Amino acid sequence: MTHLRIAIRQLLGRPLFAGVAILTLALGIGANSAIFSAVNALLLRPLPFREVDRLVAIWERTPRALNDHNELSPANFDDYQREAKSFERVAALAWWTANLTGGDRPERVQGFQVTPGFFDVLGVRAELGRSFLADDARPGGPRVVVLSHGLWVRRYGADRAIVGRSLSINGRPYTVAGVMPAGVLFPAASDLWGPLVLDSATLARRQSRYLNVIGRLKPGVTAAAAQAELTGIAATLAARYPASNAGWGATVAPLVRDLTRRYSLVGVLLLGAAGFVLLIACANVANLMLVRAAARRREMAVRAALGAGRGQLVRQLLAESAVLAACGGAAGLLVAAWGIDLLRATVPASVRRFIAGYDQIALDGRVLGFTLAIAVLTGLLFGLAPALSASRADLRSSLGDGGRTGESRRRARVRSSLVVGEVALSLLLLVGAGLLLRSASALRAVNPGFDANGLLTLRMSLPRATYTNPQQVIAFYDQALQRVRAIPGVRDAALTSDFPLGGSNSSTSFAIAGRPAPAPGEGPDVRYRDVVPGYFAAMRIPIRRGREFTGADGATSQHVAMINEAAAKRYFPGTDPLGQQLTFPPDTVTRWTIVGVAANVREWQLRDQPDPGLYFPESQDVSWSMVLAVRASGPIPPGSLLAPVRTSIGALDPDLPLFDVLTTDDLVSGQMALEGVALRLLGLFAVLALTLAAVGLGGVMAYSVEQRTHDIGVRMALGARAGDVVRLVLRQGMVLTAIGVGLGAAGALALSGALRRLLYGVSPFDVTTLMAVALLLGAVALVATWIPARRAAGVDPVIALRSE
Repeated sequence: MTHLRIAIRQLLGRPLFAGVAILTLALGIGANSAIFSAVNALLLRPLPFREVDRLVAIWERTPRALNDHNELSPANFDDYQREAKSFERVAALAWWTANLTGGDRPERVQGFQVTPGFFDVLGVRAELGRSFLADDARPGGPRVVVLSHGLWVRRYGADRAIVGRSLSINGRPYTVAGVMPAGVLFPAASDLWGPLVLDSATLARRQSRYLNVIGRLKPGVTAAAAQAELTGIAATLAARYPASNAGWGATVAPLVRDLTRRYSLVGVLLLGAAGFVLLIACANVANLMLVRAAARRREMAVRAALGAGRGQLVRQLLAESAVLAACGGAAGLLVAAWGIDLLRATVPASVRRFIAGYDQIALDGRVLGFTLAIAVLTGLLFGLAPALSASRADLRSSLGDGGRTGESRRRARVRSSLVVGEVALSLLLLVGAGLLLRSASALRAVNPGFDANGLLTLRMSLPRATYTNPQQVIAFYDQALQRVRAIPGVRDAALTSDFPLGGSNSSTSFAIAGRPAPAPGEGPDVRYRDVVPGYFAAMRIPIRRGREFTGADGATSQHVAMINEAAAKRYFPGTDPLGQQLTFPPDTVTRWTIVGVAANVREWQLRDQPDPGLYFPESQDVSWSMVLAVRASGPIPPGSLLAPVRTSIGALDPDLPLFDVLTTDDLVSGQMALEGVALRLLGLFAVLALTLAAVGLGGVMAYSVEQRTHDIGVRMALGARAGDVVRLVLRQGMVLTAIGVGLGAAGALALSGALRRLLYGVSPFDVTTLMAVALLLGAVALVATWIPARRAAGVDPVIALRSE
């Protein structure tokens, strides 16, 4: 306690030193705590379930597939469920578009239909009521629903009498069976769950893959063992059902790793970047402590002369470091709170609801413990070397000459090494930010294949209970388009089952009439969309050959289709695709004639090359769920059209909610969400690191000038000019910078490969970015060194020599 009291007194006596050190540490510690809060919520603990390490995701895969994670067909799910012995239980789930009506307003909520064992797999129990029973999933069973805690609170005011109440979902009555506890949002921020009915006809379907599957491993069973078992079962199914399963295998992945695979690299990258900032902050504070230790040599010598041992002196100096670290940690929590708000603001709302654990990013107990740990660690990092240096008290030199001596070469080397390290780490962060900036610029320059300017998109899903046949659906869409196109400010409007860049992965296999039937499992695959006549004109997608769909392509006319250039190139090389006919197994009778070839469109991701694509007229392949794309006229903001569009469609069906409302800017932001988060935060860390490194370099050079005042005075007395002194100081600062840049460049080349998955259109070893960053760092270092250099040039040799 004595050491702490003295330490506090010492720091209070030097408020400027203490303030600068605490602010520097707060920035480093706060950045790390904020990033760790995100890593903790999103990567370490995204799912609030018991024994989460036993939860796995199960996918199907084939080298031919357009997607690397394919859902399971009902028949394959049933076989895996019955034959696999590695699992305590397996459950399937399917996306469920749920229009919730009957209240003040219709609302589209995110729903999933699940098999009865779903919540048992997760290991959770209902907060109110119950979860699903086996009878709930039998054909003709009761329509029941389980609500999420959030929906229960938001729409029903946490009314505990909700269990047993009837709700209208998609135009049908459902009885509330239970309410889940807070935090149970799996998957994708679910609002409610319904029973997934798999009747005998559905369980016979093997080529329709739409089920997500999860499982809980038996105690002691590893994911690798389960993988080996499912690989064997998949091989058996491929031999037994070659038409649907040949070439298909199974993948078992830990559920947390599967959920976080898209953004785990970003989390690790940002945590490493924050660590670099902390190291730079520690180097800066260590340099401050070394400067202060040099000024306190006489004090340390007096303490030693009075009997204080070296251990006592080290403990006293470490106590001062501990006080600084504690204050920096406390201030760092404030920085972390601001940083968490910044993290939340950087992720678009259209993306964050699909990130498990996003709502749990907070300063919880684990983050506070992490902050405490790094505060203690930083106290040791920046305090130990200065403490050991200052405790080496030389009584003769410190007391014999009034305590004034020049800085030792060893201490000068330590201070210079710290600055070199700061420059090297700063260059690493700047190169990373520069590569991401160039990648984002290249990604934004990608032509998506359609005119993205002035578009508003929104989805509507017609309930089958109300719209019971395709004719009603077609009639509704026709009326909706007529009304929307008549709105002032609307230039055009169109409908599609999935909007480009919307993230849909709908694909199908087909056969080409007149060609030999492909081997089982070897048929070509394409992404497909249902569109209305006028879609290509409204989206300004060029027609390369043939024609677009017209109103004559109705339900009773010849079946027609369009393909894109990628499909024409892959499946009709050297031949004219127009007039070719396609069939879609298992239906081998109905033939679809290709009437047009459209330009390629980036349907999935901006960064991906266009896949083979296929279009059907909506009147011949009716979809109950469609995206309405509205193009605004001239300078009219597309968002301003939302209210009149809602009014026009609401006049047709007041119970129909419109959801997933996005402008094209939202779509592009969603495409670049991960890159945007990485770029903003890494850029912020890079600027912070650059600032700290400049301050550190300037501080070292200022102290060097102060220590060399006598030497500079002698030089000027012997005829040296101010310019000579300036060059002398600049040379010293730029040599340190050059060494740091060299080390940083080597590190950047070694580490930049880690960015490869986030980059587009730029090499991770891009020399242009490295050279630009090196020049920027050199310019900042020159400015930081110029200030003490000018101060050195202003030394009066008479005063400098008289002070000796």
